[in-house]
Amino acid sequence: MQLAPSASIDAPLQENGPWIVAVNGVPKARVSSDVARVLNAVDGAMQPAQLAQLLGPAWTPEDVEGIVRQLAHTGIFDAGAQPAQARRVQFRAPLTVQFTLFNPAPLLEAFRPAITAMVRPGGAVVALLLLLSGLVGAFMAGPSMWRVLATPLPLEAYLYVVAAMFVSTLLHELGHGMALTYFGGTPRRIGIMLFYLSPAFFCDVTDGWRLSSRKQRVLVALAGPLVHVALGSIAMAVQAFLPESPTKDAAVLYGMICYAVAVLNLFPFIKLDGYVALMSAVDIPHLRKKSIAALADVVSARVLGSRRADPSRRNDPSQGLLPWFGLASFVSGIAFMMIGFQRLVPVFLQLGYTGHLVVLGVLCLLLAMALRSVVRFFRAAGRNGSPAWRRILVVLLGAITVGALLALVPVRPTSIAGYTYADGQLLIVAPLQGTGQAFEPGDHVTLQSQGMIIHENLGQATLGDQPPSNSLAPLDTIAPIALAGNNLPVLAYPSQLESGINLSYSGRAEMKSQRETSLGEWLWDAAINSPLWPDPSGQATESTRGHQ
Repeated sequence: MQLAPSASIDAPLQENGPWIVAVNGVPKARVSSDVARVLNAVDGAMQPAQLAQLLGPAWTPEDVEGIVRQLAHTGIFDAGAQPAQARRVQFRAPLTVQFTLFNPAPLLEAFRPAITAMVRPGGAVVALLLLLSGLVGAFMAGPSMWRVLATPLPLEAYLYVVAAMFVSTLLHELGHGMALTYFGGTPRRIGIMLFYLSPAFFCDVTDGWRLSSRKQRVLVALAGPLVHVALGSIAMAVQAFLPESPTKDAAVLYGMICYAVAVLNLFPFIKLDGYVALMSAVDIPHLRKKSIAALADVVSARVLGSRRADPSRRNDPSQGLLPWFGLASFVSGIAFMMIGFQRLVPVFLQLGYTGHLVVLGVLCLLLAMALRSVVRFFRAAGRNGSPAWRRILVVLLGAITVGALLALVPVRPTSIAGYTYADGQLLIVAPLQGTGQAFEPGDHVTLQSQGMIIHENLGQATLGDQPPSNSLAPLDTIAPIALAGNNLPVLAYPSQLESGINLSYSGRAEMKSQRETSLGEWLWDAAINSPLWPDPSGQATESTRGHQ
């Protein structure tokens, strides 16, 4: 055996710190200095007995073989392959694609004196004053915070926020790198990624596992959210001195988003900063992977009758908590993927054939990943002694349950449109190129404000039985953007207002169909109405004609 060209044995950053076994710079295991000596001595030529003699009288050939067996799963050994090239694009399970932009180490090393000044007592006082000023600014914003979230804003306000969020997200990741640099580590790379189908920046600070102090590793993980708290506080403090304007609205919105990002990043069940901080605090590398494996072990034993992977550790309190953490991580991962999918699908569906093709590809990828995980789970159960009849029975029960859910779960289709209200006449409007469920007379309509985050209910209406007509409607009927003089061609459906107080001229409409279908029928209708499956007659479908 010998080390793979892509493998490395990284020395501790501090005295008594752990040695790290890494592949392509990604830590795979922490080892002691004695194990590191063995790994550095494995050269592909000497036998275990020769290695033991080289290491000293305390070592035996069996010791050397045992270390190699225990670390073989990390992929650090090979048979002499050529060195692997550092890939700019990398995939991380379960659903993360990373694209490296540059190595931030030289840049952050240049800023190290500034970081040292910031962590002095005077810097802590400044940080506390900054936080307090942000909270005071948020209190002074008062009702403006609700208005900014619940009503359309000028396009320039959104452009300011988008530009500021781009910069602040990059600073967030550099904050992790700055903290690691201060403690003596080396950030390896920085780039952009798709994280659960959502775009984001990343900074590789896995070198932090070479730090001996848990506290330092926790601070490296929390440095990013602290950057967002600081930026949000600055925005909230500054907006208090601005006159009413799109710039003031942008500052309020940006400050709230920064605070929300900081809180979201503390969520411990997804590979966010809170998870890394928790993993560092409890000192369990790959906590999420180990906890999901522990959950699979428990489920396999109790449902499929397989043997437990390590019965000797069943009474370990920490091991007893791992399956519960794994359950929360498993559910959270699915929820995040669904949220990301839900956010991006409407955008892609507006792109016509190409967008539908992208959505279909992502769906197929998700289904393939789920199927592969299920197959691996049942194969592992079989290797651990699960009877074949139990596995077949569980598969049959699972298929029956899925079929029952598809057939019995009721779905009342809901579509999103807009409305205009003037001179007592209410019109429900939909873009000519819109998609969704067909509108029918008698459908229930909830009239709402067109906010970026909040949709406040303003009234109720019912779709009339008059046929729709071509018309023009403001942009804020389909997007939370207040842009004067910009009207869009729409289909207008006359409707009867049932209740409503202080209705604005235009806003958002949530259409709930009268027809109730099963979940399976709803999914089937959504699939066959896609432009990927053209009408055999060659005519445009309802969705492409814009009547939905």
